[in-house]
Amino acid sequence: MSEPLVQLTYASQANFTSNKQGGVETEVARILLQSRRNNPKQQLGGVLHFGNGYFFQCLEGERETVTAAYERIAKDPRHTRVQMLELNTIQKRRFQDWSMKYVALDSDIQALLNQHNLKAFDPYAFGPVLIENLIDLFAGAADYDGYAPANPGYTKTKPSWWARLLGKG
Repeated sequence: MSEPLVQLTYASQANFTSNKQGGVETEVARILLQSRRNNPKQQLGGVLHFGNGYFFQCLEGERETVTAAYERIAKDPRHTRVQMLELNTIQKRRFQDWSMKYVALDSDIQALLNQHNLKAFDPYAFGPVLIENLIDLFAGAADYDGYAPANPGYTKTKPSWWARLLGKG
């Protein structure tokens, strides 16, 4: 019998100098490339948003796998102030087809923050309702670079934007 599925959300602050290339931070692109390569092997998925110098990420999978990934992230020198926001048992994954989805909906996120009387993206200030609202928003959004879900029927015809950005395509 497999372990129960969990959904873990966390916040962290970037520990690197901004180096935006084509609208995406270079270090964020590296994180996504690594996640998209490694997560399917561990049956781990989720979504990542980077804004205002902060990471907001939702990870989904079996409890042991998710907590091991969170512990690796907490030790990653690209992150500081790593703080778990929520850890919930779930019946079904919201991002089951995604090894790591990246969403950069700045105007939509700002509108949601305004609804919660927040002026800036600071995930340390997010309560349970806003976290759930963000996850709902991210679940319905398109991936930033058009990267398709990691499903068996998907075939990429050219290297991803991330791979090209990092000179791997």
